[in-house]
Amino acid sequence: MKTYDVSCPCCGHRNKDLYLEETEGWMECEKCGEVTQVSKHFEKRVKIPVFRMEDLGKVMAAGLI
Repeated sequence: MKTYDVSCPCCGHRNKDLYLEETEGWMECEKCGEVTQVSKHFEKRVKIPVFRMEDLGKVMAAGLI
């Protein structure tokens, strides 16, 4: 069975090796003890870069876009 590493939405603590499929997404945070249900995608997140307009010229000149 696959395990997941999930950040607590309340305190931000990273909980590791959770069996979310077995508990239907429910988890109890190891640090704060809050019980929450994680989305069906189990932390499949993608970081989206955000640029301010005043920095856009520098970013484009550096070839990062």
